[in-house]
Amino acid sequence: MSLAAGATLDLLARLPEEFSMQAASAFGAAWSTLGAPRVATALANLRVAFPEWSEDERQRVCAASFANAARCVVEFALLGRIAEESLGERVEAQGIEHYAPAREASPTGGVVLITAHLGNWELLAVAMSAAGFPLSIVQRDRDDSGLGALVERHRGAGGAELLGRGNAARAALRAIKDGRLLVAPLDQNTPRNEGVFVPFFGRLACTRSGPIRIAMRTGAPVMTAFLFRKPDGRHHLVRVSPPLDLLRGKEAASDPEAIRENVARVTRVIEAAIREAPEQWTWSHRRWRTQPEGEPRPYASRRRGA
Repeated sequence: MSLAAGATLDLLARLPEEFSMQAASAFGAAWSTLGAPRVATALANLRVAFPEWSEDERQRVCAASFANAARCVVEFALLGRIAEESLGERVEAQGIEHYAPAREASPTGGVVLITAHLGNWELLAVAMSAAGFPLSIVQRDRDDSGLGALVERHRGAGGAELLGRGNAARAALRAIKDGRLLVAPLDQNTPRNEGVFVPFFGRLACTRSGPIRIAMRTGAPVMTAFLFRKPDGRHHLVRVSPPLDLLRGKEAASDPEAIRENVARVTRVIEAAIREAPEQWTWSHRRWRTQPEGEPRPYASRRRGA
C-alpha cells in the first residue's frame, strides 16, 4: 500500500495543479454518488448529526465532503512545493495574535491547540510551523509502517515535531514543559479507556481526553484552530481562538467530572466549526463507533476486510 500511495502522490505532484484539483474533486463526488467504501458510514453520520435534513441534502454534503477529501490528497502531495512557493498567498490567518498572550500566561510557555479534520487541516500545521510556531503534533500511528513514513515525510515538510498518538502522553507533556504548541485533533472516536463520553451533535461520543488532562495538569491554556477552504477551492482561512474558558486548579485536574466538562466544552467548539462548513469535515470516520454500554452503534455491520 505504501508503494502505491507513494507513486500516486509523486504522480499528483508532477501534474498541473489545476488539472489535478479538478480531477480529484470530480473523483471524490463520483465516489460518493456510486456508494463506494465509507460512503455508507458518512451518510449514517450525517443522519445522526442532521436528522432534520432531507436525504437529498445529506447526499449533497456527503458528495462535497468526499470531493474536499480528494482535493486534500492533491494538496498533501504538493505540501513541499506549497510551503516553499505560495503558502503565504494561499492561507489567510485570523486570530494568530491570541497566541502570544496565551504563551505569556502559561506557567511553562506551552499551549494546547485543539483542531479537527476540517478543510485541509494538514495545511494548518504547515502554515503555523512556517510562521515560526514551535509545533508538536499528535498523530495516529499507521498500521502500514511504510505508509506511515510517507505521511510523516510530507507532514514534516514544515518542520513540526510529530508525536505518535499511541505513545504520545509523555512526549506531549514534555512539549508543553518545553514551551511548545501542542496540536491535537479531538474530533475522532477513541477507545473507552482513553476518553470520556460527551455530547457531539446530540449523541454521546467517546472523545480523547489526554490533551485536556495535560492542559489541566500543567496550567497550559487551551486554544482552538480550524482551517476552512474558501469558495474558490484553492485558498484557505485559518481561524485561531483566544484561550477557552475551562475549569482550572489542582482539584479540577484530578476530578473526572471536571475533565469531562472541559472535554465537552472543547467539543462544542469543534461542533460549531463543523456546522459552519459541514461539507468540509471528514464524515467517513466512524465517530460514534464506541458507545456507552447498551447503546447501539449507528452503523451497519461490516464484513471483515471490507
